[in-house]
Amino acid sequence: MELTEEMLKSEGWAYLFDLTFLEHTDDEDAIKQHIWSIYKTAIDGLLNQRSKKLKKGPIVVWYCLKKVTGDQNQLVDGYILMITPYYRKLTGRDSDPIVESMWKHKGYIRASSAIPLLEGAVPACILTEGEVYPLDSDETFSESLSELFEEHQYMLSLVNPRMELRSNPYQN
Repeated sequence: MELTEEMLKSEGWAYLFDLTFLEHTDDEDAIKQHIWSIYKTAIDGLLNQRSKKLKKGPIVVWYCLKKVTGDQNQLVDGYILMITPYYRKLTGRDSDPIVESMWKHKGYIRASSAIPLLEGAVPACILTEGEVYPLDSDETFSESLSELFEEHQYMLSLVNPRMELRSNPYQN
């Protein structure tokens, strides 16, 4: 399964999580396990939808670790799971099929709209026709994301002159 440029530039939903409750744990794998649990819940929730249009997809699942604004309006270490495109583009409805399962995870802050490419997120998998296709990220793919980030940000800045330009999160 291959990602198209349209898929990589797509807008969608971001689910933000505060990971600070795991800061003082002695278990080094606790963060990985928590993130895996969130990711698995999202995948299972999307695959178990009744909507044939949603199951058909394609849906891209993205992730990133970065500072997010927490419940107390302060920056916290966070995990963001993103789903593109917007559900309404696939189903014609605005209903969010997985938000209830997301807020059940410890550290859930909120859901909001996002453009994963501009957040520095990395695509983890594509869901299409009821199947999950994991994606590998190598140096060539990272370079492609970097170039697309620059191009997409530039194009958006032309139509939004007051848009704040961000540094490229895909450059080392």
